[in-house]
Amino acid sequence: MTDQSQQPPVTDPENIPEILCDGQLNVSIVGNFATLTFTHVRADATRLFGDGTIDPKAVVRARIVISVANLVAFRDLLNRVIQSPDVPAPPAGGPTRH
Repeated sequence: MTDQSQQPPVTDPENIPEILCDGQLNVSIVGNFATLTFTHVRADATRLFGDGTIDPKAVVRARIVISVANLVAFRDLLNRVIQSPDVPAPPAGGPTRH
């Protein structure tokens, strides 16, 4: 387990926006990295603005690549949050040490 006291401070100088991803998701693992792909269903803009037809498409909104070790930490964090949703969860995972 990673010693949280040795983690660098977390900052958000570019104020990264939140992205709504309420569609299908996928996890793909290659080697020591996992790619999480998130989608959101929305109307196809070409059809919507062309003939007014609502043609729902699952659009990829985000891809996040993390180490498998951080994927495991993320799984454990999700398990804790789901089991105790009213208890704030501490940060999990951390940078890979080389």
